[in-house]
Amino acid sequence: MDHPPPHSFSRSPVDEVFFSCTCESGSESRSLTIPAPYPGWPYIRDAIMDMIAGAGEVSRITGCMMSYTDLFPVVDGTDLPGTGDIVDLLSGRFDCSLDKNGNEIMLISTKIPNTAGSVRSIWNRPKKPGWTLVFTLKTDRPAGFVSGESVLNWFSDVRAEIHLLFDLIVPEEIVQTLR
Repeated sequence: MDHPPPHSFSRSPVDEVFFSCTCESGSESRSLTIPAPYPGWPYIRDAIMDMIAGAGEVSRITGCMMSYTDLFPVVDGTDLPGTGDIVDLLSGRFDCSLDKNGNEIMLISTKIPNTAGSVRSIWNRPKKPGWTLVFTLKTDRPAGFVSGESVLNWFSDVRAEIHLLFDLIVPEEIVQTLR
């Protein structure tokens, strides 16, 4: 998978990064939440490597998940895509649909094998004014990782996929305010 260069925004919209590895029964699952300010991918990559090492035998890892929550301070009058608009923006590249409540875009499949996910668009969360996008990707069946490097590669691919989703969804007007 192609890995785009980092966005290199002067003002990162990342409010939180959450990642986890689930393990077979009898083994402790691992997770970590990294709040804003965004420390950058190299820091997160190192934290993921520590999490993988803490899981013990890689073959015990049955699944992984990564979620980026981005918060955009948006002024009133900014034209934001609604969930239906986001489905339209993504449907040319992803097999996706709205959930039954119309609040979340379900990614049935992605460019990463055996990986699915979702995108949620939220306006003015409690104590978090602005526009929030939550990108979540996870393995959709037992992963069968063969090495720590294969787990790390999965997370790197997910990060690249989230960047692609971001670039397809976030209006250029907002991107320019982040530079």
